[in-house]
Amino acid sequence: MTRVACIGECMVELTLPKDGAAARVGFAGDTLNTAIYLKRGAPALSVAYVTALGQDALSERMIAFFADEGLDTGLIERRADRVPGLYAISTDAAGERSFTYWRESSAARTLFEPPAEVTPARLAGCGLVYLSGITLAVLSARARAA
Repeated sequence: MTRVACIGECMVELTLPKDGAAARVGFAGDTLNTAIYLKRGAPALSVAYVTALGQDALSERMIAFFADEGLDTGLIERRADRVPGLYAISTDAAGERSFTYWRESSAARTLFEPPAEVTPARLAGCGLVYLSGITLAVLSARARAA
């Protein structure tokens, strides 16, 4: 069976309702969405999500969410000094959405950085490796070179 690795950053998504109700919390990201829909569309396919997360409660919930979607979570780096990135979506009266990001301390920015649990060599068994321009933008120059 072909193994696919999707590399990227999953973020905590806060949706701020127009009516002032409490924010809804979810998890999203371009590469995560790709991994989920690939797994849903081809359930027999082995799809791993490759990222770095913290050791906090939201990171734990993310990993549980990935597993519930059938994704392989064995290539997730854990960083005690980092947390997931966060963004909020708000919608104005005309229905136009705007986004605010907090991702400077995102664990995904340290993916493939020493001390690395997940290295590019661990992706060698994958028949397909998927990443996006956003993934490349958040990785360090050293990680991109690897």
